[in-house]
Formats: sequence, C-alpha cells, structure tokens
Amino acid sequence: MGGLIEGTIRFEVWLPAPDRWNGRLLGTGVGGSAGTLNYSGLADGVDRGFATASTDTGHTLAEKDWMLHSRAARNYADRGVHLMTLAAKAVIERFYGHAAGYAYFEGCSGGGREAMKEMEEYPKDYNGVLAGAPGVNMPLLSVRHMLVGLWQQHASDKLTAADWQLVTDRVVATCDTLDGVKDGVLEDPRRCQVPWKSLLCGPGQSSGCLTASKLALMEKISGPIVSARGMVVDEGLLPGATARPGPPPPLLMQLFGQGVHHDPHWNANAFDPDRDLAAVYRRYPHFRADDTDLQPFKDAGGKAILYQGWMDPSVLPMSTVKYYEAVTQRMGGSPATDRFVRLFMVPGMLHCKGGSGCDRFGGEAGRVQDDARHDALRALIRWVERGKPPNELVASRMKGSRVVRTRLLCPYPQEERYRDSGSTNSAGDFYCALPAE
Repeated sequence: MGGLIEGTIRFEVWLPAPDRWNGRLLGTGVGGSAGTLNYSGLADGVDRGFATASTDTGHTLAEKDWMLHSRAARNYADRGVHLMTLAAKAVIERFYGHAAGYAYFEGCSGGGREAMKEMEEYPKDYNGVLAGAPGVNMPLLSVRHMLVGLWQQHASDKLTAADWQLVTDRVVATCDTLDGVKDGVLEDPRRCQVPWKSLLCGPGQSSGCLTASKLALMEKISGPIVSARGMVVDEGLLPGATARPGPPPPLLMQLFGQGVHHDPHWNANAFDPDRDLAAVYRRYPHFRADDTDLQPFKDAGGKAILYQGWMDPSVLPMSTVKYYEAVTQRMGGSPATDRFVRLFMVPGMLHCKGGSGCDRFGGEAGRVQDDARHDALRALIRWVERGKPPNELVASRMKGSRVVRTRLLCPYPQEERYRDSGSTNSAGDFYCALPAE
C-alpha cells in the first residue's frame, strides 16, 4: 500500500497478513541522493513480520535538477522520512485496526543520516533507530570528496585501485599484529604509523611501489585537508583507508552546483570550499545531522545503535567517533549516554559493508542469524522492549554461503581483545574491554 504525500513524496508500506504481523513498524532508509524506494529493505522487513515503510523523499532518480527546488531539498534532508512515518502509522492503524506497538528505523549511509535526523528532529517518531555510517555533517564530508574528486580528475599520473591496494597492504603488513592477532585486520587503525616514503619506487623498480607523483597525490589525499583560508575540513584518512575513485559524484555536483549556484551546468573547477560550504550551511542547515542534544529522544524513551566501519572511504570514521564523543560529553558522560545510545566500530569494514573484516551483523550487509547477538536490529528491539542493552554483537565474515570467521563488536570505546588461546576465527575466544593505557 502506498501513495503520494503533498503530490511529490512517494512512499510504500508493505503489510504482512494480520496473523504474521509482529506488531511493529520498521522504517527503512535510502542512501545517496535517494530518489527511489528501498525495495530490498521493504522485502526483508515484511518477510520478518514488520509493517515496513520506505520513501523516495520527494524526488526520483530521473529528476536531475531536484536540488534546484528548496522544498525538494528539505524533503530530502528530513521532512520526507518524517511525513512517510506519519503516513505509515495511519495506514497501519487503518489496516490492522490498532496502532503499532513499537516503531523502529534502520538505514546506512544516507539512510543512516535519515535515522539521525529522526532521532534529533522528530524524537517521538521511533522508539529505536539503527544508524550506520551516518555522515553526521554531510556538507563538510562533501567538501573532502569534492576536492579529492577534482584532484584525481586532474592528476596526470592517476592512482589506480591496485595502487590503493598497495597502500592498504603496506599498512596491514606494518600494523596487523598491534592488536595481538595476525588476521589482516586492524582493530583500531589510529594506532598505526607507516613511513609512506617506503612506498616510493627505487631505481629500475616498476611494480610494488608508487612513482613520485603518485606518492605525492596519495599523501595529499590521505592527509588533513585545510582550505586556502585556513578552514580545517578534516584530519585525513586513517591508515589503510582509501579514497573514493573518480571525479566528484553526481550528488556533490547537485549540492554545490544546483543548491549553491543554482546552475545545473556548473563547472566544478570553480569550487571554492570556504565560500560554497558556508552557503550550504546557510541555505540547508537541515543537511547536518550532528545535533548533540539528544535529551528529547532520551526523554521519549528512545534507544539508538550507531555503527561505523573503520575503513570506510565515504564517511570518515572519525566523524562518527567525534560525534559520539561529543554526545557523550553533552549528555553527562559515558554512563548516562550508554543508557540510550551506543556506537559500534567495525574493524576492517568499508562503507556499510564489505572489506577485510566481519561485516554481517544486521544492517546493510545482512545477518547470519535472526537473534539479538547476531543482528543489530534485534539487539535494538530487545533494548527498547526488554531493557537489555547490547554489551556486544557477533559479526560474521562470509565466503560464499559459509561463515569463515566470527568476531565481537564492542560498544565504543571498548574494543575486542583476544584471550590468547583458542581460535582467532571464533568470537567466543575474544572479549570486550577498554583499550589498554
């Protein structure tokens, strides 16, 4: 069942038969520039017994100039999901004859940002939110990706996927065992220090190394970005993380070209980080999802699980870490914050899924088992409805249809630690603890 809200916001609610409904609403987010429904999320949710909803946020992928319209931009930022939620609740009450007992929202990337906006702006919409790689300051992250895209586009000696893999391999070879386990995964890449000059090709060397121009570009992309006027964009990529390949993606061209300059044919070479970011902040404040005052959500009894891959090339992991740390400080310290929001950092994981680590624990990558230890959504439900917070999650790594490794995910700042005996491929031989001083 579905329809249009205000003539532009398309939504659908997939409804299980009354005898299969679990009494809950599940809202599902969409990533990137939205413009489509999350059909995989709708199908998975209804198969699990949820009345499941999704929205395109008010535009379609075929509309290339939607960012020229302020209402469409606002609907994309947060309003579309909120109105979908109200409509879905009304549909549920009419179809089943009573309201949903609980409501949950899950999403990653753009969907993770949508989850954050629901928690921050509409704290009574959902009892629990599951937000992956949320990109809490999407405009600021966009500055990095815009600049990196331009640098790569104009480079005479471009970095290839093989070059970035060489960088990652050197990081792993240098720092893999810092966590006590040799498994090709860094538990916390912040501890790793690599002499990048060691990647420079020597005389007569043409493989397994970087030319001087490629090394300079890699260091430029990986390092901190500071604008010409001194604005600090970020602290750089973590060791082992790569950059998104290619020129600036379409969403960034829409954001800065249409949203800032009102020009669908804008030349990206005219990008000015200081001027254009300030304009986005001024015109689209709702694109940010970094409000640290979560008291209304807490007062409403809401619970949130955030997750983030340490090797994410799209949403810099430290942006999520710093947001969580800022929330912790704002909300009265770790004990108070842990009562309603927890962050799980995922070693080796890329953007929402994939990478060298264990990425199956619910959310975007899917789950191996439908229970509160192996699925973050089930853990969130147990926390909301039974008052049992997630002290750990079990993530799995798949090879085809076979589980080849399981590991613990720990609530930040705790991390997984090996017991020094047993299998390094079994989560049962690890435990969660605070980092050693």
